[in-house]
Amino acid sequence: MSLKRPAEDDDPASRPTKAPKARAEGFPADYSKDVRKKIISSNRTGQACDRCRIRKMRCDDNPEGCSPCMQNQSACKTTDRITGRATVRGYVQNIERRLEHLESHCHELEDRLISLGVEVKPSVQYRSQPNVQHQEYRELREQSLGPDWHDKAQSINCGTRYSSAVFDSSRRLSQTDCSVSRLPDFRNGLTGENYLGVSSGNTLVSSIRGTSLNVFGMEIDLADYMHADLDEPDPSDYEKKPVYNKSYYAFILTAFSANPKPQQIGLPSREEGMKCAEWFFKVVNPYLPVLHRPSFMKLFNRMYDDPSFEPSPAEEVTVHCVFAIMLWQFVVRNWENPVQQADFNRRSNLHYHYALGFFRQLIASHTVQDVQAMAMLCIHLRALPKPGACWMMTSMTMNLAIELGLHRSMRSWAPASRKISVLEIELRKRIFWSVLVVHIIISGKLGRPMALREEDYDVELPQAVDDNLLSEDGIDTSKEGKCEFLVAMTAFEFEPICIDLYNNIYAVKRSPQTYIETVLRLEGRIQRYVDSWDMDQLREWGSADDVTKVYPMYIRMWPLEFRLLLRHPSLSLTSSTEFNDESLSICMDMSKQILYIIKQLQAWKSLDSNWQTGALFVLAVSTTLFGHWERRDELTLAGFEELKEDMRAWLSIMGDMGRLLGQRAYLSPFLRSHG
Repeated sequence: MSLKRPAEDDDPASRPTKAPKARAEGFPADYSKDVRKKIISSNRTGQACDRCRIRKMRCDDNPEGCSPCMQNQSACKTTDRITGRATVRGYVQNIERRLEHLESHCHELEDRLISLGVEVKPSVQYRSQPNVQHQEYRELREQSLGPDWHDKAQSINCGTRYSSAVFDSSRRLSQTDCSVSRLPDFRNGLTGENYLGVSSGNTLVSSIRGTSLNVFGMEIDLADYMHADLDEPDPSDYEKKPVYNKSYYAFILTAFSANPKPQQIGLPSREEGMKCAEWFFKVVNPYLPVLHRPSFMKLFNRMYDDPSFEPSPAEEVTVHCVFAIMLWQFVVRNWENPVQQADFNRRSNLHYHYALGFFRQLIASHTVQDVQAMAMLCIHLRALPKPGACWMMTSMTMNLAIELGLHRSMRSWAPASRKISVLEIELRKRIFWSVLVVHIIISGKLGRPMALREEDYDVELPQAVDDNLLSEDGIDTSKEGKCEFLVAMTAFEFEPICIDLYNNIYAVKRSPQTYIETVLRLEGRIQRYVDSWDMDQLREWGSADDVTKVYPMYIRMWPLEFRLLLRHPSLSLTSSTEFNDESLSICMDMSKQILYIIKQLQAWKSLDSNWQTGALFVLAVSTTLFGHWERRDELTLAGFEELKEDMRAWLSIMGDMGRLLGQRAYLSPFLRSHG
């Protein structure tokens, strides 16, 4: 029988062959994934147990044991074809559950030892998230943010791009300790300033911890460089004379009537009082619109013009807080005239303590006006160069606001017996959101828990209306007006995202398993927030007068600070090289853009003079230095010169901040000598 002769054109090389599946270059094929798909799509068991295999019975995939074995009450064992070892079905799952339980128990015991002051060697292999492959991370990132998320994120900047050719982003970030690490040393007697939030295990760099930051083993604490008016008084002086400075102890003495309340101090001259009021509504109320301009000016005129008028405690506090706040601003802006500065400071303290002396009446009275007055005290304390009593005051104010239902929408209430005016409804909203802003800033920086979650309040944002068109009768829509607190409206929309950040990334208990997903989710939120900006309004502010032109700068800086805190390398819970490299690049870029904005504000003499801003600047400086150190092998000569120029700019800025914070010549030389 002759064999069939192949056709002449039947060349094996010309036969069509099945093209291999294309896969991403540099990434191995996931064969296990293909096998899992095949098993799921099939009705057959992946591997029959030994008994069913020998007896040629149909085996099923019951994880506790197949049905035939369970019916026969025999152990359902399967022999591994490679090792030859027979194990009971479900054995591996049971071992994994036991391991998870033992790891959890071990971590709990470690935390107890740490709390007792015992040094525990960190076990990174247990607390770190398993390495996330590059391809999986990219897929997760694109699913959460879209393929063009990085290009969109660049829209946060201020129109200035910086060269990315200086660094090679493929360099690996130094391995950080992802373990739950210790808090900084708790310093007894350091009232109001101890950081109590999540801390970093990385010894080279850490995120801001209240007023302090550690970088390359160097501790920088803004609270160590304050002048006498902010430091706690000597205990031996407590009973000799009343203490009326800005310290925490002076706050306690006056608030709880241990200090005699300053005798009714005279109002400033009408000219100076009007100047304070006008500047308050120009530079403070647009960001924290606690006051309604027409109502306040009516009260202001009555206090100056009507000798028989007896203001309520809340009214006294409101007016004197305006004077205390603005006189303090005159203090920090007039550092070149020490005599005038000392006079402004003394008078600011007297107005502040006189207002604080009504604290007990405000707490007991329980009206919206009392919360408004307490909010004014919070605004003053927030602006000081030291945390002091700000967190304590803000927490009590927030508690009182919650007690009065300011966090709930008026639509949620049953019909009231008395008609609530539109003015009162709007003031309730403005007071709540303003107090929430201060609370989030202070609590976030000091590592304190947030008073509210997003799910805990449903009060609407205030209506963006001109104060002159808003009255107890309603809103006058027959006239055109201009809202003076649109910048605050932008801040109010930003605050829920900040709560999300601090409740997850900066929470004491964080989950490595969901860390990357949480970061990408927050990246999406902040990008949607930036996309919602009214760019025409920002441009209008930027081309207006000297007061409003700073609005766009501060608005643009908020998401930059957010992403710096979100992506800071000291808080990473993943060992994914690509994610950590990307985070470091983002943090360096955010620090660069923050520097660009701050240089503009410095040129306009519009730097914000409080410890939170100073802490942000130190964080940006330290992150920049750390990032360049990590990538020192890729640093070019041009990049080094650019770094030197940036450091000179930062030293100049920190010198100005030192003067504004009352640190004089301490802060900038300190950074210069240690940086």
